[in-house]
Amino acid sequence: MTMAAGTAQGLKPGDVIQDSYRIDALLGEGGMGATFRGTNLATGDVVAIKVMTAEFARVPKSVDLFKREARLLRTVRSDAVIRYETILQDKQGRLFLIMEFVAGRPLSHYIARGARLSPSDVLKLGIRLADGLAAIHALGIVHRDVAPDNIMIPDDAILKAKLIDFGLASDSSGTEKSIIGTSFAGKFSFSAPEQFGMAGGKIGPATDVYSLGLVLLKVAGLPVPGEGAGLGVGEHRRTDLFLAPDADVPGAMRSAVEQMLRLDPEARPRNPAAVLTAALRALEGAGNQNTLPDAEDFQITRDTAEDAAAQTAGKGRLIGTILAGLVLCGLAGAGYWGWSTGKFAASPAASAGSSQAQAETARALTTADDPLAEITARIDAGGEENLNAALASLMALARDAAQPADLRQRAYIAVAEMYDPASFDAKRSPFREPNANAAKRQYQAAADLGSELARNALDRMEE
Repeated sequence: MTMAAGTAQGLKPGDVIQDSYRIDALLGEGGMGATFRGTNLATGDVVAIKVMTAEFARVPKSVDLFKREARLLRTVRSDAVIRYETILQDKQGRLFLIMEFVAGRPLSHYIARGARLSPSDVLKLGIRLADGLAAIHALGIVHRDVAPDNIMIPDDAILKAKLIDFGLASDSSGTEKSIIGTSFAGKFSFSAPEQFGMAGGKIGPATDVYSLGLVLLKVAGLPVPGEGAGLGVGEHRRTDLFLAPDADVPGAMRSAVEQMLRLDPEARPRNPAAVLTAALRALEGAGNQNTLPDAEDFQITRDTAEDAAAQTAGKGRLIGTILAGLVLCGLAGAGYWGWSTGKFAASPAASAGSSQAQAETARALTTADDPLAEITARIDAGGEENLNAALASLMALARDAAQPADLRQRAYIAVAEMYDPASFDAKRSPFREPNANAAKRQYQAAADLGSELARNALDRMEE
């Protein structure tokens, strides 16, 4: 492995390319080549230098595609798209793409640490990236790989986000031609239905719009249907995606994102930046831009829920219900990153425990002789793992029609009290902050089952 020594593709720090660019440090290696941090010797500017692998360089078609990438992307003029400077070829035949150097981390870095943005911040990020996509779409370029890995955040500043890595880009909208050939392009989890052959299989600007919609779900703390399923993710993209009708997500954001996640590419907005901007104006005008959506309120489609239950086949109906619930609400106890100053701010990292393990714990609680007593003991013990397992168990009991009405009422009320500002205790709740609207929904569910206590709580909250 050459990474430790800072060498790759026969290059090392200190090497100079055509008397113009100096190699300073290896940044990373990928299937198409290696990327270095370097210096423009004429200007002193820091640059990124991408060198094509020898295998690619020996194939004339690959060389032509590489040169086309540079030629096309040099014409893009958008601060939301990484800037391409020039292309060089040395005596050894190696090809170099000189690009803007961005000091920062990819969006995936923040997400892996529990990143979560409020609805208005999600929309602001979406507008920024949609503007960048509009700039490349105007030139007939389709990115084809809009995903958290390919969105760079300079200095933690979300409003300076940039689209990077156009190695899968195509200058033939609606065709399968790509910089790396005709094989499948795009990261599975954030790919559009047409990238799996659905909706006619035609790749175009709408493909990037769909992927951007999934990215916005991710940074909002909402689950991405089929994420992590590899090629199987296509089964989760066969229908339009919707947020649940009673989701505690502002209507403006709901409408904008749902439009971007239509199965039919023709039904997606041609100008997503305009749609997102209108949503942001409506949201800020309503004065609720800081409302955080509840992860469990995102409805991922019937197929996804069925798949979650299928993963636990043979372990009983209840554990399937619990795991599906964890898919929907497992982010409740995870850390999130606020953004009110234009920058991500540190927060606790998301739990490293698996949903399957939490489901097994929750199953043990719900099948106990006195499940509520066991769940209460977990809540008393505290800690993220115990609180998340308690929440999943309570939701499973509350939503299980086979359980006695009294037990379901008490389970709904216990969840409501985790949300209720009047009873919220950070040591006894998996949520980071109280949420009155979410508490009301849980109390209402208990009241619908005949709970007088829940009705009194609703009356109190309406006063």
